[in-house]
Amino acid sequence: VWTYVALLFIIVSIILASVLIHRHVNADFPKKCPNKFVLNGIKPDYKAIEIFSDLTPTELTTVKDFLVSHKELNIVASEATVNSNYIYMIELYNPDKKEALHYLDHGGAKPARVAKAVVFRGADVQPSVAEYLIGPLPNPTWYRPHSPSTRKRVINFSSRPTTIPEYKALHGEFMPRIFEKVDHILKESYGYWYTNCTKNCINAGDIPLRGLKSGDRRSWVLFFRLMEGYFLQPLNFEVLVNHESSNVEEWAVQKVFYNGQYFNSLEELISQYDNGLIDKIKLTGTVINSGYDRRGAFRADTSQTGPQQYEPEGHRYRVDGNFVQYMPWTFAFRISYMGLQIFDIKYNGERIVYEMGLQDAISYYSGNSPTGTQGKAIDSGWHFGADNFELVKGIDCPHTATYLDTYHFVNSEKPLKYPNSVCIFEYNSGVPLRRHFDRDSHLGFTFYGGLVNYVLVIRSIHNVYNYDYVMDYIFYQNGVVEAKVHPTGYPFTTFFFGEGLKYGNRISEHVLGNLHTHMLNYKLDMDIAGTSNSFKTVSLQLENTTVVWSPEHAKVIPSVKHDLKKTESEAAFKFDVRLPYLVFMNENARNKWGAQRGYRVQLTSHGNPLLPEDYEEEKAATWSRYQVAVTKRKETERHSSSIYQQNDPWDPAVYFQDFLKDNENIVNEDLVAWVTVGFVHIPHSEDVPNTATACNGAGFFFRPFNFYDEDPSVASRDVVILRPGPPGSGETRVSWWTEQSPTEPSVCLPDIQPLDYNGT
Repeated sequence: VWTYVALLFIIVSIILASVLIHRHVNADFPKKCPNKFVLNGIKPDYKAIEIFSDLTPTELTTVKDFLVSHKELNIVASEATVNSNYIYMIELYNPDKKEALHYLDHGGAKPARVAKAVVFRGADVQPSVAEYLIGPLPNPTWYRPHSPSTRKRVINFSSRPTTIPEYKALHGEFMPRIFEKVDHILKESYGYWYTNCTKNCINAGDIPLRGLKSGDRRSWVLFFRLMEGYFLQPLNFEVLVNHESSNVEEWAVQKVFYNGQYFNSLEELISQYDNGLIDKIKLTGTVINSGYDRRGAFRADTSQTGPQQYEPEGHRYRVDGNFVQYMPWTFAFRISYMGLQIFDIKYNGERIVYEMGLQDAISYYSGNSPTGTQGKAIDSGWHFGADNFELVKGIDCPHTATYLDTYHFVNSEKPLKYPNSVCIFEYNSGVPLRRHFDRDSHLGFTFYGGLVNYVLVIRSIHNVYNYDYVMDYIFYQNGVVEAKVHPTGYPFTTFFFGEGLKYGNRISEHVLGNLHTHMLNYKLDMDIAGTSNSFKTVSLQLENTTVVWSPEHAKVIPSVKHDLKKTESEAAFKFDVRLPYLVFMNENARNKWGAQRGYRVQLTSHGNPLLPEDYEEEKAATWSRYQVAVTKRKETERHSSSIYQQNDPWDPAVYFQDFLKDNENIVNEDLVAWVTVGFVHIPHSEDVPNTATACNGAGFFFRPFNFYDEDPSVASRDVVILRPGPPGSGETRVSWWTEQSPTEPSVCLPDIQPLDYNGT
């Protein structure tokens, strides 16, 4: 009997213990954070989705098949070579603004959906580049040549961007023939080689500029030790390849650089090397650690995981395709050949920006080797926008972000999917948007008011060779929009020799970090209370005044000066000018206090051009002369740059200076601001392995300037007000307008999935 009693006792104990454990776990273990979006207010107009969304994979394929089906174009569908006619790029062609606004605002006809295709015509007797517009989608019936009136000439074949067919010929056919001849030199000089290599291998990379004059296509190819972070492993061996012809058999090596010496051919180098007639090098010393593996330790070290972000009530924004709604904000977006473009930005239903987006990014280098001297990267020519590869959750963007796929038809035979390549998230910036503590005369307080600075970020990261550009557009609750870029990744390096320190810093025994500039140009097409806008500067001036209550005394005080700019030449600000307030306003719209409703451009930049005006390759980026240039908007001036600038900067397809040449009236017109930001980068040892985002960023704010009657963020539910309770109670009264006070913890677990990354 006692055995059964004991057994029963054990069973009951186990059951009770299980119940207690279950209750304890459920009591202490947080619930999963919800994923919901509660919309209180007017449903937004989603028309922008229809006209600004990127072409779908089906549409891209349809356009390709349509062009290939027209036999007169003689376009190959696959397996293209340099001397084929093939499609380089297909993307959306944005509708004319007038048609778009008629549809968006006045119920007019929806603009036709049109694609633009770039075709390299290498099979023609006179090879060239052609552009076509194709429409209407999704079922095209026509195509026509596209040549904007601002384009001065037919696009030279030599100015086309480099492509997979050309690289296959260069690195798959041509370069191996070079290595076969010089492998013994490479092996003896560097301990690395190419032919039949399984370890200690060499990698090759070409660097623009591709020549010295228009029509050239001659690239210096430099060589690296092949390992992680090979950008920090340069060798002092470079060759100049002429690849102008569409016939690969006509390509040739025209110059060779080895250990600070120049040779007219590979044969000359080999002969003089083998006969001991040149200065040889036998590379020794420590190989720079160019990888990401952890090394060293902090003085106070910990293996604890860092803070995580979570959303206790789910997303407070909504994403429908390419349309985003975040409290007062709505906007549409797309990814063009130059990356994220934002359209139809509205605050509480009122448009303030029609279009905001990057136009181009340049990095102009210096050095004492051929590639250092020639290094001038114009990123529109490197399909910048299509190089937005998959983002890593929790590092590139928060785990809780919304991740979106993009599709590109650039330098490929079909549409390619780039999964999780755009992220959208809300986060707490860590600094109040505004706050005030009001103390009383008894060292107490009368009230505290603070507004949490939650912002919405849309981000993509673009990898262009050695650099990674973190591109952000940030939306604040007080009506401010910020465009920001952080270049990171590997610095461009060359082999250190001779007077290398004139052109950068020595960052390892044999490595020079080459000085360069980062300059980026944005287009800002604003609509301030409509499309009829004007531009003025607001600055400070000093004036002598008499003290009214004491006439025998005088004071020097600052006063405000408003200066309306009437023409484009008056509204172009070079880098030698200290910028005043740059204000765009509607002269026919006033706020409650009688001020002209306006918005202001404010730069966060410390860039400077590195080249004289109109000096050779500077012509390709004449926008970089100006911190800000304001022009009358024209459909023929859609972009300040083009994909052809990189490989023919001496006679560029788009010459931005022409935008200002006609010096048009800019009073009560539809205006565009072309904003240039950047910085000069002199690489240093702390740029190994990578340039950090901290301290290396630039951008601009577009912020209200009398547009509203007061700070519009007073409508935010994220405000918290503290007031003292009854005298002597020691209580504090808290007022808030969200489901739970921001001052109280809300515990839940974000839905974080295991890492699944393809890197595509």
